[in-house]
Amino acid sequence: MALTSAFAGVEVFIHTVRAGSFTAAAAHLGVTKSAVAKAVTQLEGRLGVKLLHRTTRRLSLTPEGAAFFEQAEASIDQLRAAEDAARSKASTVRGVLRVDMPAAFGRRVALPILLDILKNHPDLHLAASFSDRVIDPVEEGVDLCLRFGELPDRSDIMARRLGSQRLVICASPTYLAAAGIPSDTEDIQNHSCVLGSRPDRPVSWRVVDDQGRPKSIDPPATHLVSDGEAVITMALAGFGLCQMPQSLVQAFIDTGELTVVLPDRCRVESPFSALWPATRRMLPRVRVVVDELVRRAEAGQL
Repeated sequence: MALTSAFAGVEVFIHTVRAGSFTAAAAHLGVTKSAVAKAVTQLEGRLGVKLLHRTTRRLSLTPEGAAFFEQAEASIDQLRAAEDAARSKASTVRGVLRVDMPAAFGRRVALPILLDILKNHPDLHLAASFSDRVIDPVEEGVDLCLRFGELPDRSDIMARRLGSQRLVICASPTYLAAAGIPSDTEDIQNHSCVLGSRPDRPVSWRVVDDQGRPKSIDPPATHLVSDGEAVITMALAGFGLCQMPQSLVQAFIDTGELTVVLPDRCRVESPFSALWPATRRMLPRVRVVVDELVRRAEAGQL
């Protein structure tokens, strides 16, 4: 990004607000912290108002800054949409695709698909983040999110359900040999468990009751990990039971490195969806990815 362009200061300001600090904004933009601070200061000078309260610990918006941020963000989105609409008339899919994915699913399943798409579209560039934290694609400026779980009921977010996956509870044979195999969901309370978290809050497990109805349970938070990949790694290493979408652990189940427990209780399907901001028209770079994900899902490859 060229900080000398007419709208650079506005975009830097928007990124700073979203990131929460000059340092984080600088890392996202690939420039120095001082360059970000200077761009925001120059914008304030041009507007004649103070946009940010600065302390040694945090940044916060002034009332004028909050009003400007809301209008500026909408305007920049419109400019980007206009630019993408113009580019979409060409046959080439191009630009930077900002996509956020669950850590384990993103690395194991989604990233190889995205790499295939990049090979077919050399003018498309990837800016990927892997996180099990549920982010707001509108607030964080992300083009596309891939997420497990129920869809948000929001008018500013569009979504395409790609399918669903069974949530299985499993552990390493070493762990089960030492701790025993749980006989029912109540028995899980006597076991070590590796839980995901978002943020710093254990994620409940989903099972079915005696009538086959889905319900949530709260296993012991023996180990609390915010990264699905790490959850699987700890389960493989014998640290306890975990619950994950079946596609992420099936390879280890096939090799005997993980064993499914309570299969009759593990019949809850977690929906898997692609989400993108509805405040913009569907960008060509988003459409090509969603179309490919739908194709793969219909072929049973997700």
